Amino acid sequence: MPMDFPDFESLKRAAKVHNFRRPLKEETEEGFREALANHVEPIDYIESMEIRNKVGWNKFTREQNEDMITRKGFKF
Repeated sequence: MPMDFPDFESLKRAAKVHNFRRPLKEETEEGFREALANHVEPIDYIESMEIRNKVGWNKFTREQNEDMITRKGFKF
């Protein structure tokens, strides 16, 4: 099921689900998003990309799909 992660609150909820830390005091949303996505990646690659892209996989753009594939080492 696709999931959107549009804001800091959705990231905090996902972090709790994945037993990840809370945001650091001075951490930006983008910094926390990247750290959480890196934590989730070995567990659920697609969800990690949803976190990175802020939207569920069903809303990925062509560029986001290409990024997802190239992150896994595939080339076009």
